[in-house]
Amino acid sequence: MPDDDGDFREIPGLSSLFGGLNINNLLLGLAHRFLFGEPDQQPTTPGEIPEIGTIAPVIKMKHKDGSVILIIGRRESGKTVLAYRLMEIIEKPAFALSPEAPVPSWVTRLKRGDITDDNPPKRSTLFIDDLPVVMSSRDYQDPFTQYIEKMIPVVRHRRKIHMLFATQLATLADKFTLDADIVLLKPANLMFLDIERPAVAKWYKHVMPIFDRMTELEQKKHAVLLCSDYRGLVRIDMPKLGMN
Repeated sequence: MPDDDGDFREIPGLSSLFGGLNINNLLLGLAHRFLFGEPDQQPTTPGEIPEIGTIAPVIKMKHKDGSVILIIGRRESGKTVLAYRLMEIIEKPAFALSPEAPVPSWVTRLKRGDITDDNPPKRSTLFIDDLPVVMSSRDYQDPFTQYIEKMIPVVRHRRKIHMLFATQLATLADKFTLDADIVLLKPANLMFLDIERPAVAKWYKHVMPIFDRMTELEQKKHAVLLCSDYRGLVRIDMPKLGMN
């Protein structure tokens, strides 16, 4: 998980996104400070919010052997579409454990028992959707949960797999996912924030005022991306679906 220090990447377009939303100067200033840093670091010419596939840390995932990506947000906030868009960008054989939702035609659906030392194969992507349904950090006796916990630390070198997790709460995710290469925040369920991990709750105090000024459709089309060298609002294009 990214820490709370470091510079914010300059991302043009925040003003253009909020321009028609009657946002007041105080909130716009808060959003600029969160996403861009202090006023002297703000972009001088507003432009388009960058699409996630154009962000350098995401592009680099194509050339990495493996990674852990955590997507946090309430139900129906667009987490699953975001995950498939990332898998489309990474461009490796795609697999998904998605018990309650259809998967795109280019993704192979797996069941819990299908995941082994050899499946998915090396140099592939694995998406575990709706983490509380599939596994929980509190279900320590579940063999599948234990297996995933052992798998996460070695995905970057031995397994060579990009693992993506979607969850409503970081507290329901395995502890290793908090050391993710990339964390993406979608709108949160505010009733859950009191029981969220402190670091994640702290981030949401910054980003929820931004999401609250968006329409529901705009919320689904955007996320806040956090990693070691980038923090900012990104746009999410619709991936190729053709659902199975």
